[in-house]
Amino acid sequence: MTRVTVPPPQMLPLGTSQPPGDKHAISTSLPTWDSVPGRALGYKWVTDKLQSNYPRFGINTIVQKLASAVLTRLNISAKENENEKDCLVFPSEDAARRCISYIQGHYEGTDVQADMAEFRLPLSNRWARFFAVVYDAEAKKEGAHFWSMFGDGLGSRHAEFCLSVWEDMAAHSNTAGGTLCRCCECAGLDTGFGVGNGNGNTHTAGEEQDCQVKRELKTRVARLVASENPSLTPPTESDVFLYPKGMCAIFAVSRALLPTDELEASEAVIFGWPYAETPKCVSNTGYARFTLYNQGSTSELDDLESRIASGSRICVLFCEVPSNPLLRTPDLHRIRDLAEKYNFVVVCDETLGTFINIDILPYVDIAITSPMKIFNGAGNAMGGSVVVNPESRHYEILHTNLAARYEDFLFPSEAAILAQNFRDIESRIHRCNANALAVSTFLSTQPCIKKVLYPYHSETRPLYERYRRQDGPGGYGYVLSIVFAEPEMAIRFYNVLNLRKGPTVGTNFSLALPYAWLAHVFDMEWAESQGIPRHIVRISVGLEGEGDLVRCVGKALEDLVPAARGN
Repeated sequence: MTRVTVPPPQMLPLGTSQPPGDKHAISTSLPTWDSVPGRALGYKWVTDKLQSNYPRFGINTIVQKLASAVLTRLNISAKENENEKDCLVFPSEDAARRCISYIQGHYEGTDVQADMAEFRLPLSNRWARFFAVVYDAEAKKEGAHFWSMFGDGLGSRHAEFCLSVWEDMAAHSNTAGGTLCRCCECAGLDTGFGVGNGNGNTHTAGEEQDCQVKRELKTRVARLVASENPSLTPPTESDVFLYPKGMCAIFAVSRALLPTDELEASEAVIFGWPYAETPKCVSNTGYARFTLYNQGSTSELDDLESRIASGSRICVLFCEVPSNPLLRTPDLHRIRDLAEKYNFVVVCDETLGTFINIDILPYVDIAITSPMKIFNGAGNAMGGSVVVNPESRHYEILHTNLAARYEDFLFPSEAAILAQNFRDIESRIHRCNANALAVSTFLSTQPCIKKVLYPYHSETRPLYERYRRQDGPGGYGYVLSIVFAEPEMAIRFYNVLNLRKGPTVGTNFSLALPYAWLAHVFDMEWAESQGIPRHIVRISVGLEGEGDLVRCVGKALEDLVPAARGN
């Protein structure tokens, strides 16, 4: 198998797609500290340079083009009310309706409108179909929140395919359970389907090939997540569900676990600080109560046990191994014992740990990962996955509930890229493990570094060791975070670090990011109060040479220390 090679570490200009030149890139270069909040806050000196965007944080230009085409097709200017409109596009009717409900829920009792239109081809494959939500631009903030929180938005490759057959696509008025967007009615559009030039019928997504690719993905996920314990039943392809994005997977699980009876007694728990969007997603699912234990500590487990023993009904506990960006490991053994005693479901996201490194399935009911990260590596395709543990006492209800709601919206070419890059996952992860351990060990010796957050150096390392695979053996992952002795040092370090910088993790090339200024720019004070250092720098370590990476980080520290002493 061909060994993946990447260029030596090098900072890229502001806004450059990462990988460069790829219109489906999921990262963009944010090379200076100020550029990171500048992207989220909409500073033109940043946004005007962006060639790409993380798909949930912004909208890919191809997706934007499709949304603009929708507004043009619907002849928005024909509306009597000339309020500015915006548009979001989704692969599913369910997502579009939830988006409308989310927007309307924030503007109840006002004149803010949000409507839906379906576009599809006649006699075509199922991928030539999408749903557009057209809403008053006054609600742009809420639309962006929904897009970011749940990950339901149409992907760039799916949008590209729809644009390729756009001339033959038409708005459809018979959307089940609702009516066509009022914009279409005002414009007097013909909502039937014309004969067209046949593009929709001749362009197929290769359904059989797509099924084969997705079977390969599911089979590989099932094989990798299987426990080292030979007495435990391993998952099969049928236990794996694929989703367009990682957040789609998390939301699907959260919805599947929402009880239909005694809803007022339900509670979802997030244990240990997770990726920023996970608490938002879960807390907006509909549980009566939501609790975040931000440290994932023994004392918090004590509190959780005390509350449950006193009568609180816990439906589900979400956690990560290790957590992002603090790289801590929860006590899955004790959590499993509590789950068995008090009958709740344990869901674990192992995106940073990876199935290659850790063996978590014996302790969880559901395992989640984001294949778009290191399993893909190339940084140019999206995807999420859910594995239902066949040994779970809740297996039947979990599998049934997930299957009942499941729709396959992982676009075929996304799946094909994931499957292709998945094939050398073991070798790439072992290389990233070694590089990250070397970089973290070097950083741990530097006097200007207050703390290196990495499973090998963490106070929770004994817990991580309990779940680290012995057959291989498993490593400590590819992500580390740095807390500097002085906040100003973090800013200087980031600005001079000659490494690619920007959102996401798990790319074959290393990426640095001042995490809090991307994930918590709008709630910084709260995040800091919950234990997220304001000036934490996260590094996703890639496949560059180990020596090159250590020298790159060392050079940034050399430039940093004299500057600090000069003050």
